[in-house]
Amino acid sequence: MPRGVRLKAVRPISLLAVLAGLSIAPPLFAQEGTVSGTVISSLDGTAVGRAAVELHAAEGVGAEGVTDEQGRFRLQVAEGSYWLLISQFGYGTQRIEDILVVAGETVALPVSLVPNALILNPIVVSSSRQAQPALEAPTATSVVREEDIASRVALSTAHHAMSVPGVDAAQSGMMRTSLVTRGFNDPFSVSLLLLTDNRYAALPSTRLNAFYMVPTTDLDIDRIEVSLGPASALYGPNATNGVLHMITKSPIDDPGSTVSFAGGERSAIQGMFRTAWADEDRKFGVKFSGQYISGDDWTWIDPAEVAAAEADPTNARIGATDFHSERWSGEARLDYRPDDDSELSGSFGATRIEKQTEVSAAGRSIVDGWTYSYAQLRFRKDNLFAQVFGNFSDSGDSYFLRTGLPAVDNSRAFVAQIQHGADIGDRSHLTYGVDFQRSDTRTGGTITGRYEDDDTVDEIGAYVQDVSDITDHVQFVGALRFDSHNRLEDPVWSPRLGLVVTPTDGHVFRATFNRAFRTPAVLDLFLDLVSGSIPIAPGFGYDIRAVGASENGYTFDECPGGVNNACMRVPGVEGQLPADATLLWDQFIAALAPGLESFLPNPGSQVSSVLRRLSLAGGDPFPLDPVGARQIDPLRPRIDNTYELGYKGLIDDRLLLSTSVYYQQIKDFVGPITVETPNVFLDPASTAAYVNAQLEPLVSGGQLTQGDVDALVGGLASIPFGTVTPSVWDAADILLTYRNLGDVNLWGFEVGAEYIASPTLTFGGSLSHVSEDCFDLDEDGACFSPEDRALNSPKWKGQVMGRYHDESSGLLGEARARLIGGFPQAAGVFVGDVDSYSLVDLTVGYRFQRFPNATLTLTASNVFDDRHFPMIGAAEIGRLVMLRLRYDF
Repeated sequence: MPRGVRLKAVRPISLLAVLAGLSIAPPLFAQEGTVSGTVISSLDGTAVGRAAVELHAAEGVGAEGVTDEQGRFRLQVAEGSYWLLISQFGYGTQRIEDILVVAGETVALPVSLVPNALILNPIVVSSSRQAQPALEAPTATSVVREEDIASRVALSTAHHAMSVPGVDAAQSGMMRTSLVTRGFNDPFSVSLLLLTDNRYAALPSTRLNAFYMVPTTDLDIDRIEVSLGPASALYGPNATNGVLHMITKSPIDDPGSTVSFAGGERSAIQGMFRTAWADEDRKFGVKFSGQYISGDDWTWIDPAEVAAAEADPTNARIGATDFHSERWSGEARLDYRPDDDSELSGSFGATRIEKQTEVSAAGRSIVDGWTYSYAQLRFRKDNLFAQVFGNFSDSGDSYFLRTGLPAVDNSRAFVAQIQHGADIGDRSHLTYGVDFQRSDTRTGGTITGRYEDDDTVDEIGAYVQDVSDITDHVQFVGALRFDSHNRLEDPVWSPRLGLVVTPTDGHVFRATFNRAFRTPAVLDLFLDLVSGSIPIAPGFGYDIRAVGASENGYTFDECPGGVNNACMRVPGVEGQLPADATLLWDQFIAALAPGLESFLPNPGSQVSSVLRRLSLAGGDPFPLDPVGARQIDPLRPRIDNTYELGYKGLIDDRLLLSTSVYYQQIKDFVGPITVETPNVFLDPASTAAYVNAQLEPLVSGGQLTQGDVDALVGGLASIPFGTVTPSVWDAADILLTYRNLGDVNLWGFEVGAEYIASPTLTFGGSLSHVSEDCFDLDEDGACFSPEDRALNSPKWKGQVMGRYHDESSGLLGEARARLIGGFPQAAGVFVGDVDSYSLVDLTVGYRFQRFPNATLTLTASNVFDDRHFPMIGAAEIGRLVMLRLRYDF
């Protein structure tokens, strides 16, 4: 026996006690089960060692540990229901729900962590119509991730992209937000191509990107990709400034069910659901989703609507604004995936707007029972992709607020597309395809008026793109597209050339040239809509009519004796007359000064006439028009040539930096709809001289006062006696239309950053600048004449954000501040200056520990209630606080 070691007396143990202990021990051990697994990187499948693993029950942490160098873990816990949390610095946190531990059994879990490199550099498809890392894309491409969308409460999918670098957002209501990239915004802007699962999502006739009519819910969005800059080389017309692509989840990849309910200020409520099922072999899946939103929108009273209602009190619809908003939407999708390289997908969706106030270039309207729907069939096999889809519109009982006239839109759009790709050797990949689109506009004569029976547009395009690795560090991108439009004389060619240089991993430079074009939309050519009126006297007045430029443009006849040898049309008078207001002198003297006809005979050449043009910018409603009517040529496609340098860098797998500098040459850019037909007035000076001379005896004799004479002169000089209209026009309407305004140049840049400070803390920010907010082509110091073109967006805008998200505690918080500069706006009847404004949005959320499938989120948009007008014609936007409860099954 070793020295210093003493034996302690031990009481004898009976055989009965030993047997009893043996009989008890197995049940004690059998009450526990095991959860094991291997943690790997989703990027390359390598093991993730030293990852923290926590197994949570409703009461708290049941067990915890750390993976070994091979990424393995093994935890023993009591029988029950758990959820697993795995985290490691440099990776996104992974959470696995609904783990059922059975006594004596092992639950084996394959776990993959997404590295920060993949979070900051996700796979995108919108830049080149093929999958590639965002860092290597030939355009500036940003991604709004699923977790970003899920973390905040929003009444429109557009709200999630408002802070993306280069995006100009104008919120005009609770559910209405207009988005464009790099300027040229307005209520009906079409410079941004909006896609949902590769489908054109705009309204079929107007091309309006009405995000609030897209049936897709936040619960079903996998990600939103935003690609800046021209994209016509692959997407064809109307992608002049970029592409926004909403990509939804497949029921095969994401089965399960989620419901959420939100409520908040302005009586706002929102309910959403998504349910998806997939068979055990993951070959077949089906999903359904839906949404309901209602609330009382912010208010704004249009003075023009008030004046129109006073002028026509018999029409109850004029100015009858309803600020209540309400909408329903639903979608269904069926996927069949016989193998990993093949998939057939069919989907249908519809949105019904029960009530909504909409802003357009022709004034506001009430959307009442408007239904937007689509049907889509897609097929993928290896490198082959084909799809057909149709978009359908039914405007219900909608009407225009300035006129009370119905807004009928039963338009349809049909699209067929096929695309294929092929590898050429080891270093080149070709992508080529053909697109066909038909826009069948049906408005019952209310929106396209006289063009109703001849307004169908067919467009066909073909493209090819080559991506070749010149070296291991230099990639060449070249594309060419041909497009034909049945209403335009010449086809359009759109090339893309670019070099993408990767000197070291994680750092990518690009230099590109892109040409894009915008074809005239259906309304650009065939609009024919009364948007207001100017009553002068019973039976005498003018309609303000918004019209398309037509395929042939407009010319003006000459009438000797008229101002500038112009011709005019007069309400109630057949044919054209010389633009001479004195031709109607006798009628108006009889109406304004009965009994003085003999003292004021027709002055003939003693009183001259002048041209004045209706102004939509406020102030003098009819300022002098020294130019007069000008010929309006047929619209030509707007062509954009853009030269761009860009950089994206991923530093230490934690910091993403991006910057783009571009120079844009715009040829034949199309101005906003504006007044093109001047009116004929009496010249105030010569009218005053003649009337004063003729009535001087009556003033001297005391039968009239000088005030009476001045009032008569003012009345005569304020009357539009006729309108200088195009030769093909048969009425005295004041016409608003479109024209090509010439060539302009601009430049700009975007800078963005995102920094993952820790697994729970992320910071980010962006700054965007464009060199111009107005092209003052007539150099009058303003941006509101027919020759000018406003971008309707600010020169400067920026945002910063910070986000905290701790999966272990279930806490989430986000703060975002945005600053938007002021700018001039000229968008149809809505003209003026928009002031700068700043906004702060806050979000806090909590995932219940006892009920881990339930999450409570509070979002306060514009938390300090900074009242502002994002655009002329929109409501004054204030704060909106929403509280949402979400439950995942």
